[in-house]
Amino acid sequence: MLTNHFGSLACGTYVANQTNDSDISLLSSVDLHAFWETFKLRWWVIPAVLAVAVGFLWAQESDLRTEPSSYYVARTYEARDATAVLASVGIDPVSVRAFPDANNQLLVLQSAAVRDEISARLGIDAVVTVTRSRPTFTLVDTLESDGKSSFVFTSAGVPTYSFACRESVKADCDAAITAYVTKTVEIRRDALTAGLNDLQAVLTEVQRVAPDAGVETQLAAIEVLIERVDTPLLQIAEYEERIGATLESVRRPTYAFGIAAGLLISLLILLQLTYTDSRIRSMRQLTRSAGVARLLGHIATDEDAVRDRRTAVAVHHALGTYSATRLRYLPLRDPLSDPAALQRIAAMSGVVGTISVPFTELSVPELTTPATNEVDVVVVRRNRDLRADLVEVLAALDRSGRSVAGVVLVD
Repeated sequence: MLTNHFGSLACGTYVANQTNDSDISLLSSVDLHAFWETFKLRWWVIPAVLAVAVGFLWAQESDLRTEPSSYYVARTYEARDATAVLASVGIDPVSVRAFPDANNQLLVLQSAAVRDEISARLGIDAVVTVTRSRPTFTLVDTLESDGKSSFVFTSAGVPTYSFACRESVKADCDAAITAYVTKTVEIRRDALTAGLNDLQAVLTEVQRVAPDAGVETQLAAIEVLIERVDTPLLQIAEYEERIGATLESVRRPTYAFGIAAGLLISLLILLQLTYTDSRIRSMRQLTRSAGVARLLGHIATDEDAVRDRRTAVAVHHALGTYSATRLRYLPLRDPLSDPAALQRIAAMSGVVGTISVPFTELSVPELTTPATNEVDVVVVRRNRDLRADLVEVLAALDRSGRSVAGVVLVD
């Protein structure tokens, strides 16, 4: 009864309630030693998962906004007054009435027809606001050829046009403002040409009815101005503003939740790695692979009086069972780097211990030749040897005809 419920102390291990091992709760089934070994080897999983979890939540909350939500672009242009030169031939520039006038030109620029035309040309739907400053005039006293004085109104200030746009893409504003400037120049040129043609038609009729040398000169000046009419806009200022923060702040609870979620996920990953890992990392895993009856104990590099003697007692018991006086330590795949701990256990057991080459390097005769005074002890290296290899080696040794004392776990 004691053996069924508590295992065999002579075999160097203690396992509670072995018969119901498959029915124990999830918490008690966690192999903490194997988990710790997995943690020491896979510790980088925790910072990696934490970084991913916090980074994901940060990206979700901030939307990774490396660009502002919108741009505001404003440009100011100076308009050249092409009619000012007419004052030199005695024509009041005010007498040139552009059609449509400056105010209505703005209405045309802001119309839906112009907006649709520019949108179709550029392939974008950017809204541009156009404003125009009001020009000022001054009264100029001039001396005519007959010695009489005359007064002429001349523009004292140069009109300016301002174009403003707000869009999510700055390039859209740049393209739209450029298109509106080109359209403004076109409308102003057509309107000025219409005004000059009207004035030319009136002066031509006056010259036909009452010929005058001065009017002839004025007609010549108007003809020249019509031929080279130009209404360019010169950029004199530009303003740009980024609207909206490039990166929204993330609240502290988000970071706390990300850290908590990352720790939980990393814990689950480590648990999964512990159970899916094919290497033997603990005595519990060794017991499940080899069985309680074959388990001799754990041998560490550092000497421990209690643990070493418990393992030595189990080895001595196996030697007595098979009436053997020698031990052959049998590694699974790779040679042992430091056999001192194994020799220490053999010395405690009062026998001579030899270290064999790995099982994978032994020939079939070496594996199957019986030895009446020698038993084999399978050596499993923690964190290196595989469970499947141990099962295969034990199955082969059971059919070899040699005496197998059991299995030990070495660090």
